[in-house]
Amino acid sequence: MPDTRYTALVLAATRGGPRDPLAQAGNVSHKAFIDLAGTPMLRRVVDAVVASGRVRQIIVSIEAEAMDEARQVLASLESHVPITYTPSRESIGTSVAAVEQAYPGAMPMIITTGDNGLHTSEIIKSFCDQLDAVDADAALGLTDARHVLEKYPDGARAFHRFRDGSFSSCNLYAFLSPKAYRGAAIFNGGGQFGKKPKRLIGAFGLIAFLLYKSRLLKVRPFIGFLSRAIGVKTAPVFLPFAEGPIDIDRMNDWELAERIIREREGAA
Repeated sequence: MPDTRYTALVLAATRGGPRDPLAQAGNVSHKAFIDLAGTPMLRRVVDAVVASGRVRQIIVSIEAEAMDEARQVLASLESHVPITYTPSRESIGTSVAAVEQAYPGAMPMIITTGDNGLHTSEIIKSFCDQLDAVDADAALGLTDARHVLEKYPDGARAFHRFRDGSFSSCNLYAFLSPKAYRGAAIFNGGGQFGKKPKRLIGAFGLIAFLLYKSRLLKVRPFIGFLSRAIGVKTAPVFLPFAEGPIDIDRMNDWELAERIIREREGAA
């Protein structure tokens, strides 16, 4: 049985702050605290991480002014796994770099985001279980578009299209060696490469962008090309969960997530 226990970094900062449309619609101070079927979204994310049984500590990266409320939301979970808080920085890349400095013993580490309110303990556990066999510096979770569209045809995502199919990021990453921290810098420009593929030019170069747009490569060789471009060996981890890629960025995401959770919990 696998016995690796990972640090879990939850990136919970919001681009919009209190002016974020979801925060305003939910009448809360921060997007991470919107009510998701009766529970604050951030708590659902952290609860899934804790219940996976694969983590030894959790680090929540969030704006300094939101830390006290985050502590209140997550207080009852701290008896299961230690939770610490660190102020987010101006981008994902710089936030991760700050964690490298503040928590030098955090490896190996999985990373998720505060708006993955549909993630379950099963998704997190599956990701970590597969990581146990990964020989790489880093890994990222991907779901085949077929899983998503067969179950939620109205849950359209930004799919990455390759010669062997279309895939969506689950916002699940792993840092398995110190080299992986180099890769965080690619998100300094904002990431979201599926929605804004031209950002690939700044992160990986023009050839990567052209290969991506041409769909000449299968997904594994393309990830291998990107790995060599930044000097970080990265492996894909395929997760057969339709809910994995559905993060909650927009009102229709929120409505879909509410429906999914109520159906899920009603069945349970």
